[in-house]
Amino acid sequence: MGVPPGRPWFNDFYLALRHDLDYISHDMGKKIGRNDPCPCGSGKKYKNCCGFDQGQGGFVQKPESWFPASEQTGTLLDDYLEVIPIVAMYGEKIMRFEEEGKELEKAVSEFEDHFRPGKEGGIMESIFVSWMYFDHRFGKSHQTVAERFLSDPMSAHLVEPGLTWIRQLSESYLTFHEILSYQPSSDMTSIRELGTGKTFTVLHVNELLEITPAPGEIWFARLVGTPDQSIFYTTPYIFEPYSRAQFKRAVKIQEQDFKSIPIAKNFPSHRHFAESQKEKAHFWVWYICRGEMNRLSQFERPTIVTKDGEKFVFAEIHFRIKDKARLRKRLSQLKSFEYDKQDDSWTWLTAKSRKYPDTPRSIIGRFRIKGNRFVAETNSKERAIRIRSKLKGHLRDLIAYEKTLFRDPYDFPELSPEEAKALEKESKELHARPEVQEAMKKHLEHHYFVEWPKTKLPALGNITPLQAAKRKKERAQLIALIDDIEQSQDSPYSEMPKINFNKLRKILGLPVKSLDEIKGS
Repeated sequence: MGVPPGRPWFNDFYLALRHDLDYISHDMGKKIGRNDPCPCGSGKKYKNCCGFDQGQGGFVQKPESWFPASEQTGTLLDDYLEVIPIVAMYGEKIMRFEEEGKELEKAVSEFEDHFRPGKEGGIMESIFVSWMYFDHRFGKSHQTVAERFLSDPMSAHLVEPGLTWIRQLSESYLTFHEILSYQPSSDMTSIRELGTGKTFTVLHVNELLEITPAPGEIWFARLVGTPDQSIFYTTPYIFEPYSRAQFKRAVKIQEQDFKSIPIAKNFPSHRHFAESQKEKAHFWVWYICRGEMNRLSQFERPTIVTKDGEKFVFAEIHFRIKDKARLRKRLSQLKSFEYDKQDDSWTWLTAKSRKYPDTPRSIIGRFRIKGNRFVAETNSKERAIRIRSKLKGHLRDLIAYEKTLFRDPYDFPELSPEEAKALEKESKELHARPEVQEAMKKHLEHHYFVEWPKTKLPALGNITPLQAAKRKKERAQLIALIDDIEQSQDSPYSEMPKINFNKLRKILGLPVKSLDEIKGS
């Protein structure tokens, strides 16, 4: 796997990175052997892939082409495949020579052991490789390999369109899509993302995948590109139309769960769904492998499991409240439960990692008071048992156990248009109440004007907005990020109150925008 011909900007950068990796390897006594596995992840030997000879004096010579014309598709896929060796080499550099590389190497090794990429009964190789570079977050910065590369000063030497391709791959994620229509004459497919309702035009589906999409099918895959011009970067796992309601409900729950964990504050709201899917990619891989969806017939239903490998069921544990006032007081004293004032509910999260406290914490269960009942909700029988024991241990004589209700996810019908409309109306009426709007506005202002400026953000290369405002390159990224968040306030789907982002700009020492500029942006 050498360098594609006819791309001088790519050739030079690839060779420089390859030289750096070889140089460090030699310097540390860890030089890659000709018969060692190639660090790009192709599975080939180094000498048959990215390996190349060095001329006299140790200067790097141009490798043989890894992307011959006979293997090129003439589609967008060629563009994305061209930059994969760069990201792969950078990932190898992290694993071999950086302090946090062992953590990445361990995660990759565990993934391979559990899910056997490319082997019978295992997950597809394309999903494994893309998860490793674009989804898995690790280390103190909690960035992916691709994000670390994009925030590295060396990426400045990679000119367009290379940076755009890597950025689009970095922002992509695995999720479920519904096939809306297919045009055989142009090989174009119209799809809808289940979690957001956004539509995309996907090119070259049959040409690249040798699959003819059927309207109604649900495809689990990684989509890369723009809404008007995308491709499926991974071969899809295809599900029957009856699974639509199940997967739609599941990814929406995942998004809501993601919003409730601290790391969500590091991303603009429009990225929350995408980040929730990256965070849950491991879950869906487990789900696919455990259910062996690639072997099931269209009449079989898969077994859904949690991240811990437990069978996924909706569970409600009901307790009778003996003293509501004392119960609330006792709950307010428990540090292991986080209270959501707006929703009047409590959440039990897994313990914080001492090594990486910013790592997302999984939700074990949610609790709320319903009349004279205290109801806990979770997603497995095992967790229901733990929650029942935990609550009785903490709340003792304030509650009395009554019953536990279990429900299979297949039993949940999709909301009818009337039910969905009524639910939307109820939500809008709740958010329109003056006291709710005021409470949300105070929360947003505290977050953006007090906490956000001091929070390390992956979008800024894991530095804070206060630090970014003092650096030329990151300052431009910061301005664009704030503009983007500000524009999201005008979304017709947003029920959040608007706040004055000029106040944030003043706090960070950035130029304020006039009213006309805000309206025109």
